[in-house]
Amino acid sequence: MNIIPDMARSRLEHIDSHLDGGFDIYRLANNVETGQGDPAACSERLASHAYAKGMHAWFRMEDLYAMKEWFYISGRLNQYASQVRSDKMNFLYKMLEFMRPLVSDNQQLIDWFCQFSEIRDVKRIESVTTPDYTGYQIVLAVKGEWELLSERCLQMSAKPPKGKTARFLLDNEFFAALAKGDIRLMEGVLAELISPKQIRARASAEGGYSEGLISTFGVIFSKIAWRHGYEVKVDSPYIPAEWLPVKPLSVYDPHYRFLK
Repeated sequence: MNIIPDMARSRLEHIDSHLDGGFDIYRLANNVETGQGDPAACSERLASHAYAKGMHAWFRMEDLYAMKEWFYISGRLNQYASQVRSDKMNFLYKMLEFMRPLVSDNQQLIDWFCQFSEIRDVKRIESVTTPDYTGYQIVLAVKGEWELLSERCLQMSAKPPKGKTARFLLDNEFFAALAKGDIRLMEGVLAELISPKQIRARASAEGGYSEGLISTFGVIFSKIAWRHGYEVKVDSPYIPAEWLPVKPLSVYDPHYRFLK
C-alpha cells in the first residue's frame, strides 16, 4: 500500500492511541439509549470512534469491507445526532464528515444527508462569500443537478470570494468540470488539490484521524465523479484508489442497538 511514511506513521500511532482506551464506548452508548447527559454529543463521539476504527481498518489492515462498514456506522451516528439536535452552522464541515457515507456506498444514508435540510442555512448556501456555498455544491454534485451546479459555478466565477474563502475557487473549477463531464479537467484540479501547497492550506479541514493520510476534499470529489461514471485517476496516496469504485456492501450492520 502506497502511503506517506513519516506523516502516515505518526497519524496511525495517534489513531491507535485513541482506540486503545480513548473512548468509553459502553458509557457513551448507554447515555444515548437512556437519554442521560447529552445523547447528541455522545452519538457524535461514537461517530468519531467509528471513523477512527474505519481508518484503522484500512491503513493498518487494508480491510476495505471493514472500513466501509465502520464509515457507514459513523455516518449513521452523525445522522442520529442531527435528528436529535440539529443546527445550521458549519455546513461545509458537516459535508466533510459526509465523506464517510460516500465511501461506504450506502445509498440510503447518502440520500438522507443530501435531503436533510435542517443542517444548512438557506441564506449562507446562496452566498459565494461563505464556505457553505461550496458545501451545497457538494450536495448538488452528488444529486447530479448539473444545470443548477453549473449556474452556481458561474456565479462564483463572476463574483469570486476574497480572503480565506478564495481557496474554494479551485473547488469551483472541479464542479464546473464535473457538470460538463470533463474528466481531464477534473483530474487536473484533483492533482492540484493534493499538491503540497493545497494540503498545507487545507490542513485545518482534516481531523486527528485523517491529516497526513488522506485529502478529505480530494476523496469526496473523486468519489462523486466515480458515482456519476467519471472514473478519474490521480496517482496519490491522499486519494486511495481502492476507495473510489462504487461497490455497496451486501449487508450494512449499524452495530448499535439504538440505530437498529
